Amino acid sequence: MQRRTSLLRVREGKEEEYRRVHTAVWPELVEAARRAGIRNQSCFLSGRDVIVYEEATDLQTAYTHLLTTDVKKRWDEAMSGIFDGAGARLFDEVFHFD
Repeated sequence: MQRRTSLLRVREGKEEEYRRVHTAVWPELVEAARRAGIRNQSCFLSGRDVIVYEEATDLQTAYTHLLTTDVKKRWDEAMSGIFDGAGARLFDEVFHFD
């Protein structure tokens, strides 16, 4: 199982919109992520910082597939005004226990 954490930044003043959108994530997006191989995803918000945690057998393959779906393209377009545009910072896993 591969695990990944990333950090994104919400634009100033968009924090509540981010929360609102994520209280009703599109079911078809979740299903597309599952079909692509993503087993788990959690998002955490602190101020304007968003931490995303994901698990998949092969994250690169899962995202390669997910990014080709229409629902992911529509979601990214809907979210484009919320993030500051700096892109995600990825973190390497250095410790894990079950």
